[in-house]
Amino acid sequence: MKIAYLTWGETPRSYGVFASQVLGQFIETKKIMPDDEFHFISALPVIHSGLLREKLGYFKEIKNIKKLLGDIDFSILPIFAPQNFVNSSANTFKFMHLFSHYLLKNKLKKIGPEIVHCRSYHAAWAAIAVREKYKLSYKIIFDGRGLWPEEVALKKEWKEDNKNFLFLKAIESDLLQKSDVSITVSDTMYAHYLSLKAQQVENIYLSVDFNKINKSSASNELLPSKSLTLLYLGALAENTWHKPKELLELYSHFKQEMGNTKLLVVTTSSHAYLESVFRKFSETEVVFTSTRTAEELSDVLSQADFACLPYRNKGSFAENIVGETMLGTKTVEYLVSRLPVLCNKYCGGASAIINKGNYGIVYSPENMLEVTKDSLIELLDDPITDESCVIFRDWFDYRSNAKRYKNIYRELSCD
Repeated sequence: MKIAYLTWGETPRSYGVFASQVLGQFIETKKIMPDDEFHFISALPVIHSGLLREKLGYFKEIKNIKKLLGDIDFSILPIFAPQNFVNSSANTFKFMHLFSHYLLKNKLKKIGPEIVHCRSYHAAWAAIAVREKYKLSYKIIFDGRGLWPEEVALKKEWKEDNKNFLFLKAIESDLLQKSDVSITVSDTMYAHYLSLKAQQVENIYLSVDFNKINKSSASNELLPSKSLTLLYLGALAENTWHKPKELLELYSHFKQEMGNTKLLVVTTSSHAYLESVFRKFSETEVVFTSTRTAEELSDVLSQADFACLPYRNKGSFAENIVGETMLGTKTVEYLVSRLPVLCNKYCGGASAIINKGNYGIVYSPENMLEVTKDSLIELLDDPITDESCVIFRDWFDYRSNAKRYKNIYRELSCD
C-alpha cells in the first residue's frame, strides 16, 4: 500500500508541534507498517515564516526534516501566494490553490497512492479537487485538527452571518461529505463533526512519547511545610488561547486556598513581559523557564503537584465553538505525567477528558468555586493511578495511535 501525507500552507519544522504531532506520529505509523510505502508532501507558500525568519538558514531545517523522516520520501510543492493567505476569505482562498493543483496532480500520479492523508482544510480541499478534476482514485483522510472556519472568524472578528465565514463553512461541509474519513482530536470535536453530517468520523487524540514523559507514581502526601507547585506549560500571551491575566487570577485563587504555593511557567513566550504581569509575587515564588527536549520537559513536569489550563472566558460565537472542541498537546502531557489538571470549563475538549476520571477539577472562571482547599487536597489524596496510566497509554501514546491510523489505512484500502 502507498500512503501520501499532505500538508498545505504550513511551514514544516523539525521541532515543536509540527515535529511532535505530524512528523512524530507519521514516523511511528511507518514503523508498524514496514512493508508499505510512505510519502510526505508539503505544499509550502513561496513566502513563508521559515524564509522570513531564517532566510537561507531554513534549508538546514529541511535537511533536519529529511533526516527525521529517514526512508520516507519528502517533497515540497510551491504555493504561489504569501502564507498569510492560509487564513482565507472568500476572495483569497483561490490564491492558496492556483497552479499548485497541477503540480500536486503530477506528484500523485507519479506516486500512485491508495490513500492521501490530509492535514488541514486546505490540504483536503486540494486533494479532493485534484481527485475530481483528474479522475484519480485514491481515498482521502481529512485530518483538520481543529475547526478552521471558526478559528479564522475569531482571528478576523467575523460575525456568524459574515459572507466569508459562510464561504468557509460551505467548504467544510463539502470536505466532510467528500472525504472518506474525517479525523477529530477530542470527544467534543467528534460530536461536532457528527452534527455536521460528516460521512465517517474517527476520533484519535493527540500523541506523546509516553515512555519519555510518564513518571512513576510518588507520594503526594501534604506535609505542613510542603510548598505546592502549580505548573503551566505553553504559549502565554494576549494573542494566544491562554492569556496571562487568566493564569494570574487562577494562581492567586490557588494560593488563597492553599497558602504555601509556587507557580512554574514553562513557556517560550516573553519572560520579561510575564514577569511584569506577575510582579506582585517574588521571583522565587513565580518561576519562568523553557524546555527543548522531551527529557527536559519530563524533568520540569516532575517538579509540580498540579497543572492548569486557564484558557479564557466565554466570548464570541466562534470563540465558544473553538473552545468547546479544543484539545491541546499540553493537556495530554499533563495527564501522562500524572499531574491533576485545573481546567477552565470553556476548554471543552480537555474538560471532557478530565471528567472521564478523577483527573482534575473543571472550574468556572467567573468565580472558581470548584477550586477549594478540600477539592485540591482530595486530588492529592487520590492521585492518578497506574491503572489510569494504562488508559493514557492507550489514548495518547504514539504507538497506540499508530495502530489506529494503520487500521484506518487498511480499511480504506480494502473498500
